[in-house]
Amino acid sequence: MAEEMNSWNIVLEALEDLVLGMFNKFKLKLSHIDYEGTPNLSRGLLEETNDAVRLADHMCEHYGPETAVEVAICVLEGINKRDTAAKLKQKRQQDYRQKYRDHVVREFHTFEEVNARLGENMTLSSRYTKLVMVMNPLGRSEQEHEVLGLRGRHAEVVREDTHFAVTVETLFRPDERGQTPQIIVIVGSAGIGKTVTARKIMLDWARGAIYAQFDYAFYINCREINLSYQVDMLSPVDLISACCPCGKAPPEAILASPEKLLFIIDGFDELRFPCDQPKNKLCSDCGERKPVEIILSSLFQKTLFSQSSLLITTRPTALQSLGRCLKEERYVEILGFSDAEKDEYFHKFFRDEDKAKKAITFVKRNDTLFAMCLVPIMCWTICTVLEQELTEGKDLAQTSRTTTELYMLYLSSLLKCGSDHLKQDMKKFLSRLCCMAADGIWKRKILFHEKEIEAYGLNHPVLLSLFLNESVIRNHMKCVTVYSFIHLSFQEFFAALFYALEDNKETGELGMPGKDINKVLKQYSKYDTNWILVVRFLFGLLNEETSEYLVERTGCKISPRVKKDVLKWIQIGQGATSCSGRAINSLNVFHCLFEIQEETFVSNALEHFTGILLKDCILSQYDQMILSFCVKQWTGLDSFCLEWCSVALEDHENEFVPGPPDRSHQHAPQAEESTSPPVSLLCQALGNPRSKLKTVRLWCCRFTSSICGDLAAVLGISQSLRELDLAYNDLGDLGLQLLCEGLKHPSCQLQTLR
Repeated sequence: MAEEMNSWNIVLEALEDLVLGMFNKFKLKLSHIDYEGTPNLSRGLLEETNDAVRLADHMCEHYGPETAVEVAICVLEGINKRDTAAKLKQKRQQDYRQKYRDHVVREFHTFEEVNARLGENMTLSSRYTKLVMVMNPLGRSEQEHEVLGLRGRHAEVVREDTHFAVTVETLFRPDERGQTPQIIVIVGSAGIGKTVTARKIMLDWARGAIYAQFDYAFYINCREINLSYQVDMLSPVDLISACCPCGKAPPEAILASPEKLLFIIDGFDELRFPCDQPKNKLCSDCGERKPVEIILSSLFQKTLFSQSSLLITTRPTALQSLGRCLKEERYVEILGFSDAEKDEYFHKFFRDEDKAKKAITFVKRNDTLFAMCLVPIMCWTICTVLEQELTEGKDLAQTSRTTTELYMLYLSSLLKCGSDHLKQDMKKFLSRLCCMAADGIWKRKILFHEKEIEAYGLNHPVLLSLFLNESVIRNHMKCVTVYSFIHLSFQEFFAALFYALEDNKETGELGMPGKDINKVLKQYSKYDTNWILVVRFLFGLLNEETSEYLVERTGCKISPRVKKDVLKWIQIGQGATSCSGRAINSLNVFHCLFEIQEETFVSNALEHFTGILLKDCILSQYDQMILSFCVKQWTGLDSFCLEWCSVALEDHENEFVPGPPDRSHQHAPQAEESTSPPVSLLCQALGNPRSKLKTVRLWCCRFTSSICGDLAAVLGISQSLRELDLAYNDLGDLGLQLLCEGLKHPSCQLQTLR
């Protein structure tokens, strides 16, 4: 009703601008306008209408409010009242811009949370928590672990002047050279909050809080775009119209100022087609219908809407392919929550002060869990699991050290939702779900249509809604029901479970190829980033306790053969060793071994190697804890070498990396060593009396005197260490003094110190 009144008012204002002679001329022209085949208002009715109010009423009633505005413009131009027509066009554009903003607010102010009950939505403002964002991310590796590898990035931001924090509000501000970027790429790992950030930008823009320079902002979801791939031809105008109320848009009004358009492309990494199309295939005509991959390629390569601005979100795995499409883009990386924002998120999630305090206190006592909470999806998962435990009145005594264990806790929470009689269906359902997950990873597919759900036999009345999200997506004028895992990392978890489980008839019935674990490991060894998390989950699922739990709760059995296969794969050093084949040069190997949490397995896996050689790595505190765990089981370790690495420390003044706050005042620590900084744990592992370690080389790792006390302790313990090389570090006089104290120890066997 309000929108109708706006259109009526716009028409009325234009009519009131006309003097009597022009008013009559307007009526005469209106009586035979023949606008787009619509019958004209009767001449007799118009002759009887002598005031602007009644004429505006008749026009809006006859043509409809929005069309009445278009008709008025047409008539005014016909009677040569171009100034009045221009004013009316301007007001129409202003009116439509406001209507569009109102539409965006309605669309984006709420969101359906993961596994929410039907109709249960959260307001974005009530759950949104600010994220740490930095400009120009350097040293970001496409092989970096996307869920747990962010701790070191926080450290790097604190330590490097080349990184500087940015906010959503400052993304399009001019740089130090005064140049305003046209293209912003927001990079972030899985579950880091890219989509929520994109939706918050849309909401804040619509409310007038940010980006006043843009008249229109259009949100394009790459998941939905995939549905048009190889099916529909569409024009750029169609792409814009799909974002507008009722799928309709006034192209002339919107495209009048292309420099005031912002396109938000969410989830570039999820596109199932390349966007670096050759120049001769690109389009520049807004009305030309082309395949969707051509339209997007033209948008990225600026042959289409060349003056518009782009904001693109992507996982780091797609940076290389995206970079081939863009020029003069500005990169921003989302690093996740700061410590203060983790607290804020917990309080917003629980909405119960007592539960929130219990949960955050529990998480802060475990460095691993607290580190995981950098990532919003991990924070949500932990909160979901802990909320269930607290609601059931349980003490939060059990903890999770690995990514796999955390996801197993979440799986456990899903299994608890089902009644006992569902257990007989669970084994079959889970096998088929894992099968679909694995097939999706191979095909880079994250959305599954109803016919695919039926083909996999997953249309169970209860279990389907537990494990998959159902979405209704508008594909132009059609509505399509699709299903997805709550997050890509959960699909990767179930894909890993597919390869870990014993073969059964379900796989054969679905026509899936055999479970060739070596094929997966081969892809992983090629640094195919689609398989990094899958392989880590695979190792974690081979843990004995995890295997027993799965059998007990689901009837699914882990294959002993897979454990032998991955052990052999580690032992032969596929893609993880130096030229000599005796030193491991991949941090990923240690992440895999940490996931399995079995000392004997780790010892057997490492017995064929004699050294660690890591170069140009960012070693977070979590990475150091993982290395410490593996080194303790590695009796044959001969050399430990870090070169040009950035190592997160915690000095005595707590000035370094944002990490878990001081917990010395808290009671009941889990274990004595868990209260030590990770670098201390690593040094303790290197100084293991059973170790055969001879050489420690720490070149150019930005170490200061803060590490020297721990290294001095190693000198006093190790019976085998002969060489310690600390070249190109700023140890200072205090550091040298501490090392000299270690050299004086009667048990010190060191021969060379650099």
